[in-house]
Amino acid sequence: MYYDFWNLSQAPFSQQQDLALFFESELHEEALARLLFVAEEQKKCSLFAGPSGTGKSITLKACQQILTRSPWQCEYLDLLGLEEEEFLWQLCATLRLGPAQDTPLPQLWRQLTDCLTGMQLTQGRLLLLLDHVDQSRLESLHAIERLLHSGTQQFPSLSLVLAMDDLNSARAERAARISDLSIELAAFDAEMTENYIQHRLSLSGCADPLFTSDAVAEIQNAAQGIPARINQICDLALLAGYEQNLNEIGIDVIRRAVREINGTPAHFNRISEVIQGV
Repeated sequence: MYYDFWNLSQAPFSQQQDLALFFESELHEEALARLLFVAEEQKKCSLFAGPSGTGKSITLKACQQILTRSPWQCEYLDLLGLEEEEFLWQLCATLRLGPAQDTPLPQLWRQLTDCLTGMQLTQGRLLLLLDHVDQSRLESLHAIERLLHSGTQQFPSLSLVLAMDDLNSARAERAARISDLSIELAAFDAEMTENYIQHRLSLSGCADPLFTSDAVAEIQNAAQGIPARINQICDLALLAGYEQNLNEIGIDVIRRAVREINGTPAHFNRISEVIQGV
């Protein structure tokens, strides 16, 4: 909608997990290096934590992409809302074990156990990147513990990365008992936020800053350095700038965008009007 107005080739602040837009900050670079260390050193299980919206999912997918050039088999699986049977079925399907839609739970376990046994005999290696573990059903954590035990007998064929938002939760404490490494991803500082915004704009065809320095500072303050929130604020602000025919985005536009996102009524609010008119 506003691409042509701002001379953009695409939406720079899309919330989609697009590796083409991945911003490898110092924080993400360090996290990615640690994830690769898990694979290279054949660590049994690692926790990957950070506040929601800091980019854990896209970092896992970047890790998977890098490991496509290695002898490892690396698979990503999102456990959001999954119970044990759903988790195991999706895992069997991901590993191309051919589960039927009605394959019972015991048979799913047999397929996985046979697969891991085969890897142990051939000294194969499998890295499972399990996302949103803390938002899965509790029985899925039981399955993870059993799976890890099955995959680390004799020759260790299996390594797990368990991604979750909070290392201080009861579920994280339980997962920590089977883990031998913790990886944490923090929010951006002010400089990283500025670099992130310009990185996204540059990849979308805009080399010039569209946000004033005061606007960037307000984005950092409102988003608290969380990339997903930065995306949300910037996207709405660009829409407002288009609607008002602005040359750049200032602090007032950011404050209005933040009020919209937070649901706070504004005396004069045309951002909502233009959205409703799409």
